[in-house]
Amino acid sequence: MRVRINKTSVSSFTPSMILSGHTAAARIITIKAETAGRVVATPISKGSKVSKGTEIAFIDESNRNALMDKANSRIYHRQIEYNLISKLVAKGFKAKTELVAIKAELDAAKSEGRTIEIDLERTRVRAPIRGVLNDLMIAVGEYVTVGDAIARIIDLNPLLVVAQISERQAPMLKIGMLAHAHLSTGTEVIGLVTYISNVADEKTRTFRIEIHVDNLTNKFAHGLTADIHIDLPSKNGYRISPSIFRREKLGQLGVMIVDNNNQAHFIPITIIGNDDKGTWVTGLPNNTRVIVAGQDMVKEGETVEPVETDNETIL
Repeated sequence: MRVRINKTSVSSFTPSMILSGHTAAARIITIKAETAGRVVATPISKGSKVSKGTEIAFIDESNRNALMDKANSRIYHRQIEYNLISKLVAKGFKAKTELVAIKAELDAAKSEGRTIEIDLERTRVRAPIRGVLNDLMIAVGEYVTVGDAIARIIDLNPLLVVAQISERQAPMLKIGMLAHAHLSTGTEVIGLVTYISNVADEKTRTFRIEIHVDNLTNKFAHGLTADIHIDLPSKNGYRISPSIFRREKLGQLGVMIVDNNNQAHFIPITIIGNDDKGTWVTGLPNNTRVIVAGQDMVKEGETVEPVETDNETIL
């Protein structure tokens, strides 16, 4: 039987892992009130960029300054008493127990003063990180208590591109691999794989991965759909048209080849990827004569008449 053949020629192939994912902020922080009082000012509007320490809201100081003055006065007088008692104890005119007692009162006054000072500082609500003030949950005139949400800040630089990978895909990825993400806005961004979870999701049995992308101008938002391509290590293989694949009775995928005695044989193959010209496989020796037409008509061990072809679309 006459069959058409083509010789294999090994080439380097860089496979890609293709995933679906989305963009995400590196951090999303909800700021909560740490003291109670009425909101008297909100100098920053939603959508504004903020730096760490930027004042976002002011809570009425009320009588906190008066309490601070009172605490400082108490510290001042206790310090004078302590200095005086110290001198008297040194001269033997006072017992050391009196010095210990006044020292305790001085420490208590300082502690009370520090508590009031901290509470006063908390009336100025500041951004704990740089980012964008994405939401402001309060308005001037509202009364807030400890724990009430004040604002939400998102950090979009670096931007995360997040996806889930299967148990089979997980061993293929390494930290530092290059990734391309095509966003729903039509823009392509490039970044590096920076995180691969070691714990599978209990419901989907998939693993979370994160890709860091520079986003200095906050151009890209949180929640955009992303088509991700991650370049895997290059492999030597052969490009073959799927049309010449053959599956044996046991389900093994392979191709039919012709040996030096012009006998047909089945050789198993492993698919390692695809491109726009065909499918890349391994498992074939170099310069193997692969049957590209008539492979479904021949049997294992059958003698054939091979005719070479140079059709690049087949191999």
